[in-house]
Amino acid sequence: MKSRPSINAEALERGRGRQRARPAVATLMAAVAVFALGLVAGHRSARADVLDDAWKRGNDAYLRGDYASAIAAYQQIDRQQIASPELTFNLGNAYYRRGAIGPAIWSWERTLALDPDHEDARYNLEQARRVSATRVHDKLEGAERDPAWMRLVGLLPASTETWLFVVLYLAFFAVLLLRLRARRAPGATDEDAHLSAWGTVAAILGVAAGLAGALLIGRSVMDRIPFGIVLPDQVAVKEGADPNYKTSFEVHAGLRVRLLEHDQDWARVRLANGLEGWVHDADVGRL
Repeated sequence: MKSRPSINAEALERGRGRQRARPAVATLMAAVAVFALGLVAGHRSARADVLDDAWKRGNDAYLRGDYASAIAAYQQIDRQQIASPELTFNLGNAYYRRGAIGPAIWSWERTLALDPDHEDARYNLEQARRVSATRVHDKLEGAERDPAWMRLVGLLPASTETWLFVVLYLAFFAVLLLRLRARRAPGATDEDAHLSAWGTVAAILGVAAGLAGALLIGRSVMDRIPFGIVLPDQVAVKEGADPNYKTSFEVHAGLRVRLLEHDQDWARVRLANGLEGWVHDADVGRL
């Protein structure tokens, strides 16, 4: 695989191909047919034609460098609440090329929520967060780092965690059955070396299955926590739900925050380091 260039717009359009870097434009064009088929299959023909036209306009505008028009076309589809990782991925690319780091990060986070194995979106997201970090002058200590249990739960995709638990759980009971069968053999005693070995393996698998189960429980808890992404380059966090309240601190584009409550057009947010405050609801993209 080719090495990636330094952080720039071109780097944000490279994916992790097995043999070579893959331009995101290729992903964009390859997704056209899949997206169109999804629209036709899930919506009435007339509505599908309108959305398919918006998809084509967005792709055409992106390829000729008219990113504002591409964003407008993709947003037309996005407002229909269609769950499509191809849509949010392309929207993130257009936002980034337009210079909107926060909305780009939000779009790629949404892509990974729909498709945790989307390597292009994961790579783009990592690079965009680095770009965002270079723009921050007064960085809040610990604001970027999720609690340890969230980082641990997020190490693996949900599908991998599920399969890991199932395999370890079945292996645990398989070993228990083998040990029981060996124990019932004529002349077998609990002091036999092979029975002790089976018992040790069963204990290890049982602990591993328990840990995998804990990961799944943690994933379930985390999925119920409402998170959002800060969209503007800089946002003043207020002590209350009104612009006249004192500013407690400021947050920057792309920062992940926990959404605690809403009051009209304001949202109370909590950072990873525990700081809380109020921001305009429109300044946070909900995940």
